[in-house]
Amino acid sequence: MKPMRKYFILSSLFFLCDNISAQKPIVLDYIHYYVRYSPMRENSKDYFKTFFQGREMAQRPNNSLDFIDLISLRPNESTINISTYGEVSGLPPTYNENWSKTVATPKGKKALSYGVRWLAINTVNIRKTVRKLLKAGYGFAATNFTLPTEPNVNAVAMYGFDDNIIVLVERPNMKKQETEFGIDHIQLLVSNLEDNVRFYQNVLAAEIISKKERSTVLKIGNHTFVLSEPEAMGLVREQVVEHESQKNLTNNIRLGFLYDEIEPAFYGAKANGYRIMMEPQPLMYFNKPTPYSFCIVMSPDNLQIELEQEDGRTNARRFYKDEINNTVIKKK
Repeated sequence: MKPMRKYFILSSLFFLCDNISAQKPIVLDYIHYYVRYSPMRENSKDYFKTFFQGREMAQRPNNSLDFIDLISLRPNESTINISTYGEVSGLPPTYNENWSKTVATPKGKKALSYGVRWLAINTVNIRKTVRKLLKAGYGFAATNFTLPTEPNVNAVAMYGFDDNIIVLVERPNMKKQETEFGIDHIQLLVSNLEDNVRFYQNVLAAEIISKKERSTVLKIGNHTFVLSEPEAMGLVREQVVEHESQKNLTNNIRLGFLYDEIEPAFYGAKANGYRIMMEPQPLMYFNKPTPYSFCIVMSPDNLQIELEQEDGRTNARRFYKDEINNTVIKKK
Protein backbone atom coordinates (compact mmCIF):
# COMPACT_ATOMS: atom_id res chain seq x y z
CA MET A 1 0.00 0.00 0.00
CA LYS A 2 1.32 3.39 -0.98
CA PRO A 3 2.19 5.39 2.18
CA MET A 4 0.26 8.54 2.90
CA ARG A 5 3.20 10.88 2.34
CA LYS A 6 3.51 14.48 3.50
CA TYR A 7 0.77 14.01 6.09
CA PHE A 8 2.46 15.93 8.88
CA ILE A 9 3.84 18.62 6.56
CA LEU A 10 0.44 19.30 5.04
CA SER A 11 -1.21 19.18 8.44
CA SER A 12 1.12 21.96 9.56
CA LEU A 13 0.40 23.95 6.40
CA PHE A 14 -3.31 23.77 7.13
CA PHE A 15 -2.81 25.60 10.41
CA LEU A 16 -0.35 28.10 8.95
CA CYS A 17 -2.36 29.09 5.90
CA ASP A 18 -5.89 30.40 5.53
CA ASN A 19 -6.09 29.11 1.97
CA ILE A 20 -4.32 26.35 0.04
CA SER A 21 -4.38 26.42 -3.75
CA ALA A 22 -6.72 23.95 -5.41
CA GLN A 23 -5.07 20.80 -6.71
CA LYS A 24 -6.05 19.81 -10.24
CA PRO A 25 -6.99 16.12 -10.58
CA ILE A 26 -5.36 13.92 -13.20
CA VAL A 27 -8.74 12.77 -14.52
CA LEU A 28 -12.35 12.32 -13.58
CA ASP A 29 -11.82 8.67 -12.76
CA TYR A 30 -15.40 7.47 -12.43
CA ILE A 31 -19.08 8.28 -12.35
CA HIS A 32 -20.41 5.84 -9.76
CA TYR A 33 -24.04 4.75 -9.98
CA TYR A 34 -25.63 2.91 -7.06
CA VAL A 35 -28.65 0.88 -8.12
CA ARG A 36 -31.38 -0.39 -5.82
CA TYR A 37 -31.25 -4.15 -6.30
CA SER A 38 -28.65 -6.73 -7.26
CA PRO A 39 -30.41 -7.73 -10.54
CA MET A 40 -30.35 -4.04 -11.57
CA ARG A 41 -26.57 -4.05 -11.29
CA GLU A 42 -26.33 -6.66 -14.05
CA ASN A 43 -29.05 -4.96 -16.11
CA SER A 44 -27.34 -1.58 -15.79
CA LYS A 45 -24.02 -3.01 -16.89
CA ASP A 46 -25.71 -4.67 -19.89
CA TYR A 47 -27.45 -1.36 -20.71
CA PHE A 48 -24.15 0.36 -21.51
CA LYS A 49 -22.67 -2.71 -23.19
CA THR A 50 -25.72 -3.41 -25.37
CA PHE A 51 -26.67 0.09 -26.51
CA PHE A 52 -23.42 2.05 -26.26
CA GLN A 53 -20.75 -0.57 -27.01
CA GLY A 54 -19.33 -0.28 -23.51
CA ARG A 55 -16.49 -2.57 -22.47
CA GLU A 56 -15.95 -3.93 -18.99
CA MET A 57 -12.71 -2.79 -17.42
CA ALA A 58 -10.38 -5.00 -15.42
CA GLN A 59 -9.44 -4.20 -11.85
CA ARG A 60 -6.10 -4.83 -10.20
CA PRO A 61 -5.70 -8.52 -9.37
CA ASN A 62 -4.54 -7.83 -5.81
CA ASN A 63 -7.71 -7.72 -3.69
CA SER A 64 -9.99 -6.29 -6.37
CA LEU A 65 -13.31 -4.73 -5.37
CA ASP A 66 -15.71 -7.32 -6.78
CA PHE A 67 -18.81 -5.36 -5.66
CA ILE A 68 -18.17 -2.77 -8.42
CA ASP A 69 -18.50 -3.14 -12.21
CA LEU A 70 -16.48 -0.71 -14.34
CA ILE A 71 -17.62 0.12 -17.87
CA SER A 72 -15.68 2.17 -20.42
CA LEU A 73 -17.24 3.80 -23.49
CA ARG A 74 -14.11 5.40 -24.91
CA PRO A 75 -10.39 5.08 -24.08
CA ASN A 76 -8.91 7.66 -21.70
CA GLU A 77 -12.32 8.70 -20.37
CA SER A 78 -13.95 8.23 -17.01
CA THR A 79 -15.37 4.80 -16.31
CA ILE A 80 -19.02 4.29 -15.45
CA ASN A 81 -19.05 2.35 -12.18
CA ILE A 82 -22.07 0.37 -11.04
CA SER A 83 -22.77 -1.24 -7.70
CA THR A 84 -25.73 -1.91 -5.41
CA TYR A 85 -27.08 0.35 -2.66
CA GLY A 86 -26.04 -0.11 0.92
CA GLU A 87 -23.36 -1.58 3.11
CA VAL A 88 -20.74 -3.87 1.58
CA SER A 89 -19.36 -6.90 3.38
CA GLY A 90 -15.61 -6.63 3.80
CA LEU A 91 -15.37 -2.83 3.85
CA PRO A 92 -14.29 -1.02 7.04
CA PRO A 93 -17.04 0.55 9.19
CA THR A 94 -15.96 4.07 8.18
CA TYR A 95 -17.04 3.35 4.59
CA ASN A 96 -20.31 1.66 5.45
CA GLU A 97 -21.26 4.34 7.97
CA ASN A 98 -21.46 6.86 5.13
CA TRP A 99 -24.59 5.20 3.83
CA SER A 100 -26.61 6.04 6.91
CA LYS A 101 -25.29 9.61 6.83
CA THR A 102 -25.87 10.46 3.18
CA VAL A 103 -28.48 8.21 1.58
CA ALA A 104 -32.06 7.36 2.47
CA THR A 105 -33.65 4.08 1.42
CA PRO A 106 -35.57 4.67 -1.81
CA LYS A 107 -39.35 4.55 -1.38
CA GLY A 108 -42.35 5.52 -3.46
CA LYS A 109 -42.12 7.95 -6.36
CA LYS A 110 -38.91 9.41 -7.66
CA ALA A 111 -37.73 12.52 -5.84
CA LEU A 112 -36.12 15.26 -7.89
CA SER A 113 -32.88 16.07 -6.09
CA TYR A 114 -29.75 18.15 -6.42
CA GLY A 115 -26.65 16.41 -7.74
CA VAL A 116 -25.99 14.61 -11.03
CA ARG A 117 -29.04 15.19 -13.22
CA TRP A 118 -27.86 13.28 -16.26
CA LEU A 119 -24.93 11.73 -18.07
CA ALA A 120 -24.68 12.95 -21.67
CA ILE A 121 -23.26 10.63 -24.34
CA ASN A 122 -22.16 11.98 -27.72
CA THR A 123 -22.59 10.67 -31.24
CA VAL A 124 -21.74 12.09 -34.67
CA ASN A 125 -25.21 11.62 -36.24
CA ILE A 126 -28.11 11.60 -33.82
CA ARG A 127 -30.80 10.56 -36.33
CA LYS A 128 -28.80 7.57 -37.47
CA THR A 129 -28.05 6.61 -33.88
CA VAL A 130 -31.69 6.97 -32.77
CA ARG A 131 -32.85 4.74 -35.64
CA LYS A 132 -30.27 2.14 -34.68
CA LEU A 133 -31.26 2.23 -31.01
CA LEU A 134 -34.98 2.04 -31.82
CA LYS A 135 -34.31 -1.03 -33.94
CA ALA A 136 -32.44 -2.55 -31.01
CA GLY A 137 -35.50 -1.98 -28.80
CA TYR A 138 -34.57 1.24 -27.05
CA GLY A 139 -37.23 3.70 -25.88
CA PHE A 140 -36.88 7.49 -25.78
CA ALA A 141 -38.34 9.85 -23.21
CA ALA A 142 -38.20 13.02 -25.34
CA THR A 143 -37.00 13.44 -28.91
CA ASN A 144 -37.04 17.25 -28.71
CA PHE A 145 -34.73 18.04 -25.84
CA THR A 146 -33.01 21.33 -25.02
CA LEU A 147 -29.63 21.51 -23.28
CA PRO A 148 -29.44 24.39 -20.75
CA THR A 149 -26.28 25.92 -22.23
CA GLU A 150 -26.56 24.72 -25.86
CA PRO A 151 -30.18 25.18 -27.00
CA ASN A 152 -29.25 24.80 -30.68
CA VAL A 153 -27.49 21.45 -30.28
CA ASN A 154 -29.51 18.37 -31.23
CA ALA A 155 -30.15 16.20 -28.18
CA VAL A 156 -32.64 13.56 -27.02
CA ALA A 157 -33.52 12.39 -23.52
CA MET A 158 -33.42 8.64 -23.06
CA TYR A 159 -34.90 6.20 -20.60
CA GLY A 160 -31.95 5.07 -18.55
CA PHE A 161 -31.71 2.46 -15.82
CA ASP A 162 -33.09 2.61 -12.29
CA ASP A 163 -34.70 6.04 -12.93
CA ASN A 164 -31.46 7.61 -14.17
CA ILE A 165 -31.46 9.95 -17.15
CA ILE A 166 -29.18 9.53 -20.16
CA VAL A 167 -29.01 12.28 -22.80
CA LEU A 168 -27.75 11.67 -26.33
CA VAL A 169 -25.97 14.70 -27.87
CA GLU A 170 -25.05 15.21 -31.52
CA ARG A 171 -21.47 16.36 -32.22
CA PRO A 172 -21.18 16.27 -36.05
CA ASN A 173 -17.74 17.90 -36.06
CA MET A 174 -16.27 15.49 -33.54
CA LYS A 175 -13.01 13.95 -34.69
CA LYS A 176 -13.12 10.31 -35.66
CA GLN A 177 -12.81 8.24 -32.51
CA GLU A 178 -11.88 4.68 -31.73
CA THR A 179 -15.42 4.03 -30.50
CA GLU A 180 -18.82 5.33 -31.64
CA PHE A 181 -19.93 6.66 -28.26
CA GLY A 182 -18.24 8.65 -25.52
CA ILE A 183 -19.00 10.80 -22.51
CA ASP A 184 -20.03 14.28 -23.64
CA HIS A 185 -20.67 16.01 -20.31
CA ILE A 186 -22.06 15.56 -16.82
CA GLN A 187 -25.03 17.77 -15.96
CA LEU A 188 -25.30 18.86 -12.33
CA LEU A 189 -28.45 20.36 -10.81
CA VAL A 190 -27.37 22.87 -8.15
CA SER A 191 -29.22 25.04 -5.66
CA ASN A 192 -26.83 27.99 -5.78
CA LEU A 193 -24.69 28.38 -8.89
CA GLU A 194 -22.01 30.66 -7.49
CA ASP A 195 -21.47 28.56 -4.37
CA ASN A 196 -21.03 25.43 -6.45
CA VAL A 197 -18.76 27.03 -9.04
CA ARG A 198 -16.59 28.32 -6.21
CA PHE A 199 -16.48 24.83 -4.65
CA TYR A 200 -15.28 23.14 -7.85
CA GLN A 201 -12.72 25.87 -8.39
CA ASN A 202 -11.42 25.74 -4.82
CA VAL A 203 -11.34 21.95 -4.50
CA LEU A 204 -10.79 20.63 -8.04
CA ALA A 205 -9.21 23.62 -9.83
CA ALA A 206 -12.15 23.80 -12.26
CA GLU A 207 -11.79 26.10 -15.28
CA ILE A 208 -14.78 28.19 -16.38
CA ILE A 209 -15.50 27.60 -20.07
CA SER A 210 -18.66 29.67 -20.44
CA LYS A 211 -21.40 31.34 -18.41
CA LYS A 212 -25.10 31.84 -18.96
CA GLU A 213 -27.87 32.98 -16.67
CA ARG A 214 -28.13 30.33 -13.93
CA SER A 215 -25.74 27.95 -15.78
CA THR A 216 -21.96 27.61 -16.01
CA VAL A 217 -19.82 25.19 -18.03
CA LEU A 218 -16.69 23.93 -16.28
CA LYS A 219 -13.73 21.84 -17.33
CA ILE A 220 -12.45 19.56 -14.57
CA GLY A 221 -9.62 17.22 -15.44
CA ASN A 222 -10.54 15.68 -18.77
CA HIS A 223 -14.32 16.17 -18.71
CA THR A 224 -16.96 18.87 -19.14
CA PHE A 225 -19.41 19.66 -16.35
CA VAL A 226 -22.51 21.81 -16.75
CA LEU A 227 -23.88 23.35 -13.54
CA SER A 228 -27.44 24.66 -13.70
CA GLU A 229 -29.97 25.95 -11.22
CA PRO A 230 -33.53 24.54 -11.51
CA GLU A 231 -34.86 27.56 -13.41
CA ALA A 232 -32.30 27.05 -16.19
CA MET A 233 -33.59 23.52 -16.70
CA GLY A 234 -37.28 24.34 -16.67
CA LEU A 235 -37.72 22.84 -13.20
CA VAL A 236 -39.64 24.17 -10.23
CA ARG A 237 -37.20 24.90 -7.41
CA GLU A 238 -39.75 24.07 -4.70
CA GLN A 239 -40.02 20.53 -6.10
CA VAL A 240 -36.30 19.81 -5.78
CA VAL A 241 -35.36 17.93 -2.63
CA GLU A 242 -32.40 19.01 -0.50
CA HIS A 243 -29.98 16.11 -0.24
CA GLU A 244 -29.84 15.96 3.55
CA SER A 245 -33.62 15.71 3.86
CA GLN A 246 -34.22 13.20 1.07
CA LYS A 247 -36.83 10.58 1.89
CA ASN A 248 -37.61 9.23 -1.58
CA LEU A 249 -34.19 9.01 -3.18
CA THR A 250 -34.31 6.59 -6.09
CA ASN A 251 -30.81 7.10 -7.43
CA ASN A 252 -27.46 8.00 -5.97
CA ILE A 253 -24.44 9.03 -8.02
CA ARG A 254 -20.97 9.90 -6.78
CA LEU A 255 -18.00 11.34 -8.64
CA GLY A 256 -14.41 10.17 -8.17
CA PHE A 257 -11.28 12.08 -9.19
CA LEU A 258 -7.86 10.49 -9.54
CA TYR A 259 -4.77 12.10 -8.00
CA ASP A 260 -1.16 11.11 -7.68
CA GLU A 261 -1.47 12.29 -4.05
CA ILE A 262 -4.82 13.09 -2.44
CA GLU A 263 -3.56 14.90 0.66
CA PRO A 264 -2.92 18.32 -1.00
CA ALA A 265 -6.44 18.36 -2.47
CA PHE A 266 -7.92 17.22 0.83
CA TYR A 267 -6.18 19.94 2.84
CA GLY A 268 -7.16 22.52 0.26
CA ALA A 269 -10.80 21.54 0.71
CA LYS A 270 -10.43 21.57 4.49
CA ALA A 271 -8.73 24.97 4.47
CA ASN A 272 -11.63 26.41 2.49
CA GLY A 273 -14.11 25.14 5.07
CA TYR A 274 -15.88 22.46 3.02
CA ARG A 275 -17.54 19.53 4.72
CA ILE A 276 -15.33 16.44 5.01
CA MET A 277 -17.04 13.07 5.11
CA MET A 278 -13.84 11.01 5.28
CA GLU A 279 -10.22 12.00 5.82
CA PRO A 280 -7.49 10.38 3.65
CA GLN A 281 -7.05 6.71 4.45
CA PRO A 282 -6.02 3.47 2.75
CA LEU A 283 -8.86 1.21 1.66
CA MET A 284 -8.92 -2.26 3.22
CA TYR A 285 -11.13 -5.04 1.85
CA PHE A 286 -11.72 -8.09 4.05
CA ASN A 287 -8.84 -6.83 6.23
CA LYS A 288 -6.40 -6.93 3.33
CA PRO A 289 -4.85 -3.89 1.64
CA THR A 290 -6.06 -2.70 -1.74
CA PRO A 291 -4.16 -0.38 -4.13
CA TYR A 292 -6.50 2.51 -3.22
CA SER A 293 -6.60 5.41 -0.81
CA PHE A 294 -9.62 7.72 -0.50
CA CYS A 295 -11.00 10.81 1.08
CA ILE A 296 -14.49 12.25 0.66
CA VAL A 297 -15.51 15.91 0.36
CA MET A 298 -19.12 17.08 0.15
CA SER A 299 -20.25 19.75 -2.34
CA PRO A 300 -22.53 22.61 -1.19
CA ASP A 301 -25.47 20.41 -2.27
CA ASN A 302 -23.98 17.35 -0.52
CA LEU A 303 -22.94 15.60 -3.70
CA GLN A 304 -20.28 13.13 -2.62
CA ILE A 305 -16.92 13.91 -4.24
CA GLU A 306 -14.33 11.18 -3.78
CA LEU A 307 -10.62 11.97 -4.11
CA GLU A 308 -8.72 8.80 -4.94
CA GLN A 309 -5.22 7.55 -5.52
CA GLU A 310 -4.24 4.10 -6.78
CA ASP A 311 -0.78 2.61 -6.50
CA GLY A 312 1.07 2.89 -9.79
CA ARG A 313 -1.76 4.48 -11.80
CA THR A 314 -1.58 8.07 -12.96
CA ASN A 315 -4.08 8.05 -15.82
CA ALA A 316 -7.43 6.67 -16.92
CA ARG A 317 -7.82 2.90 -16.74
CA ARG A 318 -6.19 1.11 -19.66
CA PHE A 319 -7.13 -2.54 -19.25
CA TYR A 320 -10.41 -4.27 -20.04
CA LYS A 321 -11.81 -7.74 -19.58
CA ASP A 322 -11.90 -10.04 -22.56
CA GLU A 323 -15.39 -11.55 -22.24
CA ILE A 324 -14.55 -14.65 -24.29
CA ASN A 325 -11.58 -16.15 -22.51
CA ASN A 326 -11.55 -13.95 -19.38
CA THR A 327 -8.04 -12.66 -19.97
CA VAL A 328 -6.97 -9.05 -19.57
CA ILE A 329 -6.22 -7.06 -22.73
CA LYS A 330 -4.50 -3.68 -22.77
CA LYS A 331 -6.57 -0.91 -24.31
CA LYS A 332 -5.13 0.66 -27.44
